[in-house]
Amino acid sequence: MIPVARVARPLRFVSSGALATGVHWLAMAALIGAGLAPAVATAGGVVAGAATNYPLQQRWTFGARPGLAALPGYLLTCGLGVLLNSTAFLLLHRGLALSVAPAQLVTTALVAVANYTLYKRCVFHDRSHPPG
Repeated sequence: MIPVARVARPLRFVSSGALATGVHWLAMAALIGAGLAPAVATAGGVVAGAATNYPLQQRWTFGARPGLAALPGYLLTCGLGVLLNSTAFLLLHRGLALSVAPAQLVTTALVAVANYTLYKRCVFHDRSHPPG
């Protein structure tokens, strides 16, 4: 039988990430509506989503101590995420001529897998407060 924690953490990650992704997409849509290019708008959306995501992932998903101890690693991961997001989005949107929504959907999935792996192994590895 699979331990509950092995299933619960990925579900919390997805739930937290879904909320942050919603913020990302809303910001992206607003920036596109304001006249910015989609590639620039998605980078702005990443920043808005990251600010929403940090406390959710830190405390709820990974049970790390509250505070800023994990922030440097999180920001580094975010920087890598921005690079991955921008690169994948440009390849899909411009290179493969996918429209904005499908290109961002595929990009979001790729970045989510990378982020979960990095958060678990490098950023929120404090086991002193396991999530409940």
